[in-house]
Amino acid sequence: MQHTADYLTFGQWRYLRTIGQLQPLSASADPEVLTLEPRLHKLLNFFLDHKDLVVSREQILSGVWGEGLGSDESLTRAIAALRRALQDSRVEPTYIATLSKKGYCWLAPVAAVDLPPVSHTAEPDTAAPLDLLSTQHAIDSWHSGKKSKLKRIRYIWFSTLVLLLFSLSFALLVIKMNEKATLPRYLQVTPVSALDGKEQTPLLSSDQSLLLFQHQLPNESNWRWVAQQLPSMQSRRDEQTFQQLSQPHWDKANQIIFRAQQQQDCVFWRKTVKPQFSAATPLFSCHQFIAAGQAITADGLYWLDLDPATGQSQLWLWQQDSSQRLLMQFPAWWRGVSHLIVRDKTAYALAQLGYSRSSLIELDLTDSDWKLIADFDFSANQLTWWGEHDLLVNKSAHQLQVLSLRTGNSRVFGEMTFNLADSSVWKQSLLAVYPAQAVTDLRQLQWQEQSSHIVALPFVESNRSESLLLVLQDQYFFVSDRSGLPQLWRSDGQNTQQISHFKTQLAIQQLLWFGGKLVLLIDRQLFEYSSAQDELLPLTEILPGSERFVVCNDALYWTSYGQKGWALHQLEQAKVSQLLTDIVNVQCGPDQSLVVQQQDSSYLKQWQQGQLMTLPVQINWRTTPAEAWASTETGLYWLSDKGSELNYYDWNTKQQQQWPLSEAAHALIAGKGALFTEQFRVQDTDIVWLHPEPDL
Repeated sequence: MQHTADYLTFGQWRYLRTIGQLQPLSASADPEVLTLEPRLHKLLNFFLDHKDLVVSREQILSGVWGEGLGSDESLTRAIAALRRALQDSRVEPTYIATLSKKGYCWLAPVAAVDLPPVSHTAEPDTAAPLDLLSTQHAIDSWHSGKKSKLKRIRYIWFSTLVLLLFSLSFALLVIKMNEKATLPRYLQVTPVSALDGKEQTPLLSSDQSLLLFQHQLPNESNWRWVAQQLPSMQSRRDEQTFQQLSQPHWDKANQIIFRAQQQQDCVFWRKTVKPQFSAATPLFSCHQFIAAGQAITADGLYWLDLDPATGQSQLWLWQQDSSQRLLMQFPAWWRGVSHLIVRDKTAYALAQLGYSRSSLIELDLTDSDWKLIADFDFSANQLTWWGEHDLLVNKSAHQLQVLSLRTGNSRVFGEMTFNLADSSVWKQSLLAVYPAQAVTDLRQLQWQEQSSHIVALPFVESNRSESLLLVLQDQYFFVSDRSGLPQLWRSDGQNTQQISHFKTQLAIQQLLWFGGKLVLLIDRQLFEYSSAQDELLPLTEILPGSERFVVCNDALYWTSYGQKGWALHQLEQAKVSQLLTDIVNVQCGPDQSLVVQQQDSSYLKQWQQGQLMTLPVQINWRTTPAEAWASTETGLYWLSDKGSELNYYDWNTKQQQQWPLSEAAHALIAGKGALFTEQFRVQDTDIVWLHPEPDL
């Protein structure tokens, strides 16, 4: 039923539907009136016209935005904004109820308000008639008073405007000065621990007397907790070990809560760490291990997890009475959500939109709503508080930066913050793990008949990082920083030489051979490398949202992420076309086909002549790196079990095989009838302090 009356009442509100004004029914003589912005005005009228009916998201988008317009994200944000305006709750709604997998329903009774008739009775004119001259004088006097009053009003408005502009400029200046003044300068890295092996996720006690962190001994795969007394540096090791450990959080002064992976099980645990370690007590199970995906407040434990049915990231709340409540579910086209931090009723997290893009999202824990507040054209991997209104963010192995929540501006620390991980702040000092990124090596895999094992043999070995191998018929190209900055190198299998001499640090993401040219992907733009001029020549414009590229049969294919989700594109004979949607990764297949990976399926698909065929190969794109599988003329290879197992699917026999690897890898490269891996070199990591330069 559509309401045609201008004035309506529902719940605690009086509503003028023609112009979208809300007024509390309990308002005083001088009520505060809220005028809805046009989209919310139209959305509220739509609900009132369909009260007591269940309306789907598609019906609302069509009725409010128009056929084919709007998106699920814009509808979700509009519903949340309207709930805030109505002071409604998503959990216990008074006006708008969310019905899972059905849509929404308006709950509150609506009544029309009859306005009293306007009186047309005029007061009798008892004044004596004026002559023309008196009348003219009266008119002139009225106009003179009117002009004087208007001048005073203009003066007041002008003065107020000048004062507001001055105040705003002064406030912005103060904010800028404070931002610059509070960014310290770090000059020295001081080790806190010196154990053999790897250390990570440091946690300081509230009285700064104890440092807790994870430790992995050399030649061991499991992790354990270590408590180190400060400043005596005496340490205690926990005897209990786990395959993976998350960031710890203080539950009480002597207890921590953490997430751990053991075999195939993901479980949250509580453990006493002071004065001695005790056996951990299991709290509840989880579906996905996330190293930095939980936070503790007075409400309970907020944690991020994965919906096993859809693969979507979710936010949950666990309370001390062991109750669990689903608060939010995030879009299916995101790769994942991590690095959760909470303050009061607001949380922040990093949404990994693809393999190399991320966004900062703000979570309203009261209304169970979220919004994007900053986009990063890189995969951010750290998030922590820096003061009251700033966040500390980091790109892998790059310098730390501070993001202002008030202005949106970012400021970068000095070079001493380069290559740090697990950073936390204590009185402007940084507690972190160094180094964050391990050195990478290239290896060639070979089958040994005697031992019936696959071994990894050194390839172009040095003491620096080698990566991004491109294999052609008679030569190999790769990226190495053995001469300082990352440069292009070429090898024929015996002799290796540097071919580029770049003067600045370049974030090279892929090497390709396209059109008889060596092509580099840098910041989502393709460049041809000219060896004659030793420079990069733009081959394409910046391709927004682009992710993975591959060259098959002289055509260039790539996936991208945009407002409409994921898509597969083709560049052939200088013409760009979109081939498929919902594709997150692509490789060459047999017989001029493509092997594609979809966002909503763990099974790979073969695309040939416009048809998609499911392959009996499962690779989860949310947990598996894009480089962890490769296609050859004979079959498909992929890594599993954190890179410790190599799998193979034969195109002809349709059979699968699996072999253990002596050293775990994180990337596969195929070419010239051979298979190569890229793997992290074993090296120690330490907990370090970075103290700011003292004021002079």
